[in-house]
Amino acid sequence: MKSIKIFFIAVLLAASLTSCLKDDSNLLDPEKTQNVLEFANSANLTSPTTSKYPLLTINVVMDAPGIHNAIVRYSGAHDAAQEITVEVDVADPAVFSTYKSQVSAASSYVLIPSNLFTLPNKTVVIPKGKREVILPIQFPNPDQLYGKNYVLALTIKTASTGIISGNFGTMLYLINGINRFDGVYTLKYRFGPNDRNYDVNTTTWYFSDVNIFTTGTTTATLRNLNVSSPYPHPATTGGLPTSITGFTPQFTFELTTNKITNITNSVSGTKTAVPNPAVTDNRFDPATKTVYASFILKESGKADMIINDTLIYRSPR
Repeated sequence: MKSIKIFFIAVLLAASLTSCLKDDSNLLDPEKTQNVLEFANSANLTSPTTSKYPLLTINVVMDAPGIHNAIVRYSGAHDAAQEITVEVDVADPAVFSTYKSQVSAASSYVLIPSNLFTLPNKTVVIPKGKREVILPIQFPNPDQLYGKNYVLALTIKTASTGIISGNFGTMLYLINGINRFDGVYTLKYRFGPNDRNYDVNTTTWYFSDVNIFTTGTTTATLRNLNVSSPYPHPATTGGLPTSITGFTPQFTFELTTNKITNITNSVSGTKTAVPNPAVTDNRFDPATKTVYASFILKESGKADMIINDTLIYRSPR
């Protein structure tokens, strides 16, 4: 008798669970869910999960007119069944205040002055059958963006149809001004004769992955991605990869001609660098985004060493 009772209880529980699943079928079937209108991740989402509002860290090239293409998206299982008109505007300053109060890393952030950005189109339309539309943010004086930690907060005010997301209906953008040389590169390098035990080969190039990292409107450092800060210049010894300790080249560019006017060591210490006087075409080629740099490593007690670098652009950083 006890076994029969247990059997019937199990049957009743299974029937109850089945009924619940049927009642919640809309939650399990993507086709029965509703889309929401929100700001899409048009850059790296760097806000912590504990913050009320999301924040994207965006890079804006400091060549006028600077621009970032934000994205308004109809997110979910469905394409837009009709045109959706979306009105966007600058968020209430309280949004930024709330973010700063919740995120300790935001203590140095400041709201971007109104004269440093424009929204050419505060009203955008997601076409029928599509899911997103670009929302351009323009920066008329992008050279004033470097090193400021400016934040722009935007919000979706209204939509002709659909639900505005409670999580991503407001978005903050932390703006980094970068120069045109910034990016991820493949470095081809070779060294001249030296007394440092680095490999010398006048015909073969060695390769490494590097960044060119903005340090000002006209300056950038070469950062070796295979080692930690201060990201010293790659090298090889006996065919094995190594690096030149305490030596991270910094390039100074002339913006009109894209020529490299100076090459120094960004790390304080005994090593210094100067452009190779025998080479007059150290430059950035805007057509191919290739950087050509020949310079001389100098160090007390060591012979001068020529370094020839060719940096082949791969992608934004």
